[in-house]
Amino acid sequence: MTYALRKLIAFVFLGGMFWFIYQDLGNLDKPWFMHALGMLAVVFAFFWLLIPMVVVRLRIRRRVRRNRERYEQWLAEGGTENARLDGGAVLHEKGTLYVDMRTPVPGVPGGGRVGRPSDVAFPDWRCTCRVAQRTHCYIMDDRVSFAGKGLDFSVPFSELKSFAATPGGIVFESGGKAAASFAFTFQNPLAAAELLRFAMGGR
Repeated sequence: MTYALRKLIAFVFLGGMFWFIYQDLGNLDKPWFMHALGMLAVVFAFFWLLIPMVVVRLRIRRRVRRNRERYEQWLAEGGTENARLDGGAVLHEKGTLYVDMRTPVPGVPGGGRVGRPSDVAFPDWRCTCRVAQRTHCYIMDDRVSFAGKGLDFSVPFSELKSFAATPGGIVFESGGKAAASFAFTFQNPLAAAELLRFAMGGR
């Protein structure tokens, strides 16, 4: 989103500056014209840096608020009391798996280097991360698993070092020999994190 907003702002401002210069070519050597161009450049830089940050922050706040509302509704409807271990699965959801390219994940194809996590869904976790693939996530009674086309990746709870809900999903870190960082999108990240804690026995 930040990249798209900055492209739009650059297009609008640079187009406006070219039009401004074209309309007054005879004033190019006058000080007031140079000052006007300088002010336009300052305004452009201000908007180019500030507007994307403000929009992203507002969208993050809106997403967090919506997640909280959905989570409270989920709790009111029973929360983990309605969790059913269907074949050992507490939750099954389809979404997007992201991996940190610095720590290759065993069982995950390494070719998915296009597409980064959204700066709204996964703030502060996107510089070195790429899309692995759209896949299925299963929170089991002993592990979290991802299964899809050419992908079979599981992390036992004993090797799951940490996990944290974000506005758009959960970021995981596994330890041991297969230490890696990865993330998955969930429709209700807070509920998914609660179900994960439930499956892990409250750990």
